[in-house]
Amino acid sequence: MDFLIQWSLFLLAAIILGFFLEKRTEKEQYLYLKFVFYACLGAVSFPVYDIQLPLGIILFLIVLHPKKNSRYKRYMALFGFLFFLLQLVLGPFDTITLREETQQMGQVTITDDSFEILMDHIDRRIGDDSLRLEQSQLLFDQGGNLRNATFELIAKTPTRFVRYEVSYQEVTGTLTYRPREEVLTRSLESYYQKLIDASTSFAMLKTLSIKQILHESKTPYVEMDLDGLYETFSLQDATVLLVDDQGDLIPYVNTGEDVLANAIRLTYFRSDGQSLQDKKILLYNYSFETSRRKGVVR
Repeated sequence: MDFLIQWSLFLLAAIILGFFLEKRTEKEQYLYLKFVFYACLGAVSFPVYDIQLPLGIILFLIVLHPKKNSRYKRYMALFGFLFFLLQLVLGPFDTITLREETQQMGQVTITDDSFEILMDHIDRRIGDDSLRLEQSQLLFDQGGNLRNATFELIAKTPTRFVRYEVSYQEVTGTLTYRPREEVLTRSLESYYQKLIDASTSFAMLKTLSIKQILHESKTPYVEMDLDGLYETFSLQDATVLLVDDQGDLIPYVNTGEDVLANAIRLTYFRSDGQSLQDKKILLYNYSFETSRRKGVVR
């Protein structure tokens, strides 16, 4: 459940509970607001090495000792503490509304609407504003038939990251969704911030001129590897094309500038499974700089 929704429901419940408890108490100024304050205090936590400590209830028990209506204020603090415990229980499941499941897609051709439908299915099924692309691999033949595809994605929640794997297999015509791993937020934050939004990458794939890639291919199969990291490239010795806003491929004229971009690497495979040495790099979501920082082309 979304973090803001959880807290909104908690505050609503605290207000309702405070309203009923107020009728049983001694007269006290601003008592209603104090009830809500103690409930919120009981729910407050503090992260220490990825462990959430119940700081609020500790402060209430050790530091705060209300003399008037103390029993009811303690009830409200304990109510907040129960909410804290509930968050610990729900934390591992806050984005895992997705269970492993399989969806029938049939044959997908990367040059027609069936590929866009595939991408839309993924976006709708695990669509999330926080969703980032970690990496992806697509294999298709010269006829444009998608043989297999794998998307590795990361979603962020208030307490953790969840990795997903989505795969398509031509043999079965199925799309499989699989939550793979949960990692505490603190462990992946800097890496996650360097990844591209999945929606941006999906939109690029739907407009990318695949026909141009197929037309220039000298082998029966082409593999397309997408890297979600936004990197700096020094491309003096690489065959590079830029993907423009319409999805067309533009030859890169090397001016000596470094390029900040997300990369698509094309590998060409013969029918016996051997790959050609000739490889191309397509860059999208790019910008240029003259800082001459060294990049790596893998």
